[in-house]
Amino acid sequence: YATPDTGQLTAVESVARCFPTGLARLIDLRDRTCRTPWCDAPIRHHDHITPHQDGGPTTADNGLGLCAACNHAKQGDGWTTTRTGDPDVHTVEFRTPTGHTYRSTPPPQPLPMHHRKAG
Repeated sequence: YATPDTGQLTAVESVARCFPTGLARLIDLRDRTCRTPWCDAPIRHHDHITPHQDGGPTTADNGLGLCAACNHAKQGDGWTTTRTGDPDVHTVEFRTPTGHTYRSTPPPQPLPMHHRKAG
């Protein structure tokens, strides 16, 4: 699931609307907690940044780990989420109904363990 040199997670995608178990787990590992900027609740929902009904693919790049409350709020009128920035950093911009904009990036990934040679 990660590039050995950098520790960056690799892309995974699905043709289904729902995130399959492996892809959902990858999002959980990347995001660790709800990605709404002011929330750190446990991830309970896997959601599309660009909604599926608007052509958003079911991919790690378009996926987002959210708690149930933030996912339901995000579905309300006036909320938008957009994938922005560097393709190597999963930055998501949240725009609220009041016009405020917040950015969210996942925490840094742990580096791969280096094993010592026995002997």
